[in-house]
Amino acid sequence: MDNDFNDFWNAYQPDNTFLNRRGATYRLWSQRSPAARKAILAAVQKVRPPKWKNPYFFVVDFPDPQPVFLRGDESGDIVQVRYNGAYKLCTRDTMELFGLEWVRDW
Repeated sequence: MDNDFNDFWNAYQPDNTFLNRRGATYRLWSQRSPAARKAILAAVQKVRPPKWKNPYFFVVDFPDPQPVFLRGDESGDIVQVRYNGAYKLCTRDTMELFGLEWVRDW
């Protein structure tokens, strides 16, 4: 997790006035889900140059990502999971990233 945060901080390139927010941003980062941390890092690495100022509020305001579910005719390592009381199909990677309840291999 520390390496991912360092990658985020370096890619974010915060304005000098916000360098003192590193500790608070790290505490908030560590409370986010692995899926959210991965999405936050990807979003920051995608935009060059960074367009945001305060990294703390970027992490606070970043929306929680949602799992991508499949139809069942895709190839690959597909599993059936339970999500919000419904049975869905997704990749094993998605199941692990979001901590979804495994039902069976597809």
